[in-house]
Amino acid sequence: MRILYLSRVRLNPYVDLLARGVEESDPGIQTQRRRTLSWSHILLDPRWRILHLHWIELQYAYGDAPHEEAARNLDSLLRKFARLQKQGRKIVYTVHNINHHEGQHADLNQRANAWIFRHADALHVHNAFTARQVAQLYGRTTGVHIIPHGNYIGVYPQEVPRRAARARLDVPEDHFVYLCLGQMRPYKGLDELIATFLQRRMPDATLLLAGHIPDPAYARQLKRLAGDYPNIRLFPGFVLPEEIQLYCNAADLCVLPYRDATTSGAALLAFSFGSPIIAPAIGPFPELIGANERGLLFHPRERDLGDVLVQARDLPLAEMSRAARAFAEARDWRTLGAQHARVYRELFRN
Repeated sequence: MRILYLSRVRLNPYVDLLARGVEESDPGIQTQRRRTLSWSHILLDPRWRILHLHWIELQYAYGDAPHEEAARNLDSLLRKFARLQKQGRKIVYTVHNINHHEGQHADLNQRANAWIFRHADALHVHNAFTARQVAQLYGRTTGVHIIPHGNYIGVYPQEVPRRAARARLDVPEDHFVYLCLGQMRPYKGLDELIATFLQRRMPDATLLLAGHIPDPAYARQLKRLAGDYPNIRLFPGFVLPEEIQLYCNAADLCVLPYRDATTSGAALLAFSFGSPIIAPAIGPFPELIGANERGLLFHPRERDLGDVLVQARDLPLAEMSRAARAFAEARDWRTLGAQHARVYRELFRN
């Protein structure tokens, strides 16, 4: 059986890790990856039986595509999906996001979701929260498979110890270090994190923020908020794979102050480096953090992020680090790949 993975995401290795895990767990399955789906892939390549789609919004609205172009792209995409199902092929969709984070092309997002959540032969979600959302918003309750997000253990180098990492980043060795790592976008709430950190006046703490900022206006806002405060270190720009260890190993814990979330690869990345997290009590985070075993939750409506930042300094971090790492280790891609392989094979048994 051959599976075609369709994803335009390049920097996140999620799809490559999944495909490798599936092949390792089931030698009878071959995988191939494509960024876009052309008519020739549908009409002239009969080898693949299942299309496993990721991030549908990037298939019709990539980059700064104007609305008219995105609408035409979506029309074409849905015609392709209907045609391949008419050929007897199957569609599996991984729900990374329910809604576009910036609200871009909201009407097209709704239309794409309505089609894929109704017509996909199987839906893959990472947690029970997303399964409930799909049921509540789109009425889909059958063919929904909960398979967790895999870890990033071994994906990135892990060679630089804490002291050396802090020295490389010019962070005082005796500071308590909070980290927010990854692409910086408004829905992630970094502006609120910076303001809250400053209000708490912790002279022996450092806030590290590292990642690409795609929106120039948001980049200016974050730089203005961070100002020249020596305890806030802003590293805008793409973080190289070999540099991820510097930030993760320098930190005591990671902060994910998101305003919206369906799943969180950032949490699995933190856990893979043995870092507990601070996150809002929304979406996937209560399930990821558990009963404070792997971090702390804050409640956005109560505006208690600042209190939680302070409370985190008294946590048993060594114990929580071990719990976070164990959580990540249990989500290895070969085990998860076997679960995906069973979903694929079940589609044709039925």
